[in-house]
Amino acid sequence: MNDQSIEFGKIKDDSTLPEIVRKSFRVPVKDSQNVWVKIHNKKYPVLDICLDSIGIVLEDKSAFTIDQILKSCELNIFDLKIKDLNGRIVHFSLSPSKHWHCGIKWMDIKQKIADQISKIVAKMKEQVLKDDTILFD
Repeated sequence: MNDQSIEFGKIKDDSTLPEIVRKSFRVPVKDSQNVWVKIHNKKYPVLDICLDSIGIVLEDKSAFTIDQILKSCELNIFDLKIKDLNGRIVHFSLSPSKHWHCGIKWMDIKQKIADQISKIVAKMKEQVLKDDTILFD
């Protein structure tokens, strides 16, 4: 055997790629009758929610496009109606039931509204943790 070796070089960091880090996880929504969003005067059931985003159900992916800006949305969470929300479509995924799951990130939320959503999401999270059947349905 000869003394050949392989040297490993460090791969150059590609700073052009965005770093994707989820800051909070979405709480599943069991009650789509009382938690929904209105976009362009059409109601969509909310699948899950976190402090700054929601996941909705779509029958057809063509309703929206990635990075599409949504103006004047209305988020309804039980008795709370939050109007004039602006969002951006961040992802699509196909569920096992063949419906599209669409992620919407809210943009420029006022602190008062963020506090309202935060309180409700905290209550919903607490309920999910109490009732683990929601997680394993």
